[in-house]
Amino acid sequence: MSLPAATWVRPPARGRLHRSRRALQVVTSLIFIAAPFVGLLRFDLDVGHLVLFGTQFGLGDLQAIYALLILVTVLIFAGALLYGRIYCGWMCPQTTLSELVEAIERRVHKRVKAKGVAKGIATLTTVLVSAFVSASLVSYFLSPAMRWPLPRLAVISWGITTVVLIGFLFLRHQFCLLVCPYGLLQNIIQDRRTLGVAFDTARRDECTNCLLCVRACFMGLDIRTDSLDPRCLNCGDCISATRIAKRCPEQPLITFQYGTERSAWPAWLRKTGISDARRLVVVGITLALAVVTAKLLAGRKDLEIDIAAQFERATINAETVRNGYKLTLRNRLQRPIKVALELEGISGLRIDAPAAAIEVGPTTETLVDVVLSAPACQFPEGVNDFRVRVIPEVGHPVEQPSFFFVPTRRSACGGSSVVPSPASSASSPALGSQQSGLDPSSSTSIQQRSS
Repeated sequence: MSLPAATWVRPPARGRLHRSRRALQVVTSLIFIAAPFVGLLRFDLDVGHLVLFGTQFGLGDLQAIYALLILVTVLIFAGALLYGRIYCGWMCPQTTLSELVEAIERRVHKRVKAKGVAKGIATLTTVLVSAFVSASLVSYFLSPAMRWPLPRLAVISWGITTVVLIGFLFLRHQFCLLVCPYGLLQNIIQDRRTLGVAFDTARRDECTNCLLCVRACFMGLDIRTDSLDPRCLNCGDCISATRIAKRCPEQPLITFQYGTERSAWPAWLRKTGISDARRLVVVGITLALAVVTAKLLAGRKDLEIDIAAQFERATINAETVRNGYKLTLRNRLQRPIKVALELEGISGLRIDAPAAAIEVGPTTETLVDVVLSAPACQFPEGVNDFRVRVIPEVGHPVEQPSFFFVPTRRSACGGSSVVPSPASSASSPALGSQQSGLDPSSSTSIQQRSS
């Protein structure tokens, strides 16, 4: 499908529908450009963080990230089923920027009579727009604070600029028809009840053939013969063009319409696009996923812990039993925090290491070696339950259950022992309660990695 020349297209200058679309395009484009800089949405390749609404998500948040990706995918399909390509025509940055480049080109050709000069100015403007867009795209994957090594930044920026420039110079709205996956899926998703722009064929003889609707379409469609065409972006400019024209009938010939198949469902539901059981199920699934995703995101804690026992390191002598553990601390905050450890559930259990408070860097995951010990004769052989409590300087403590393993003794509370597998040991009831704290004013050297 060949698109009309930008200088031939004449979009409507007025009309409530057209102005509403322009306002929404400006808002969504500003959000798209500013999102990575203000922390609205960004994926930092350097540190492996997804930033969403100012909150960082790491590998420990895969469940919430997967739920969010599934929700976005379902939203895309649900929107396409109910409202066709309304996103393409009203909010997509590709459409908005393509229209902007074409509008600049029309203005330049209108004011500059020399065609060569006009084309050169229009091309230079397109290059500048492409470079501006590329700076935003780069920031979606490299944090603005971490992307300044100039060689790397130059290579990535010029590479993206070249791709965007080719798109704006040669493809523009062809991108929506030939490249965009969302656009290509439309023919599969939409059906005879999907929202589209329709021409009233029963009143065809009222058309004055002014061609205002045809010239308003940057996709090159003639709505009089291409009614409800899947290539239509549902921008509604053809509707605005005929509504403000005095030569067109007062009762519009072109309107938004939910497909060609009528529904007997209540009018208040049909106005929202829900006209059959299929759409009702899709909307229900979308709302359920939104609730689940919201709960997962709201359930994230500023500090999360995970403790893994290393029973192969358990030792026993005449006086002491020692167990080793790996404690993982995930800090979701943008600032470092210090935490202290406490133990509950076993009287006499104490912390040998770390010997100081633990400092966790901002938005990092910290791995700490923990060694616990207890008098050799105090506990029965096998697995004994206790709880680890991590107390941050500010905020609520976080707890997790664990086990203290006592190897088989060769004699009554004496001699060394070969450590058996704890899988065959019976679990014993919890004993007593004692807390062992750390001095929060000191710090310890620990292994940290990006969460």
